Amino acid sequence: MKSKDLQNVVISKYKNGDSPPMIFRHLNGVIGLRTIGRWCKMIKETGSINLSSPTGRPRVIRTKTMIQKVKNRLKRKKRVSSRKLASDLDISERSVRRILKKDLDLRPYKKRIEPFLKKEL
Repeated sequence: MKSKDLQNVVISKYKNGDSPPMIFRHLNGVIGLRTIGRWCKMIKETGSINLSSPTGRPRVIRTKTMIQKVKNRLKRKKRVSSRKLASDLDISERSVRRILKKDLDLRPYKKRIEPFLKKEL
């Protein structure tokens, strides 16, 4: 959901007679034009912006509990691959990688084995 401050700005601008494109220009594209249009329609119908629930599909796998399970599993001393972690938690490998990358801000890497440098004769 958008912040209440932006909603209040949109409400005040709309009640002053500004159109959605004018409000969009005033906010410099912080909120999308379609969102502002939808909000203005809500203001016209109900008098306020009522966002009962966030838009989009609800999370099924990347929930807080699953993120916490992955985090606890990584805190153990023994290292574990993302594939093994996925099979242990019974979720897809891609979901584990998303949790590791987006939620826990971890990045994959591979240790490089480099040859020793010799002194040149």
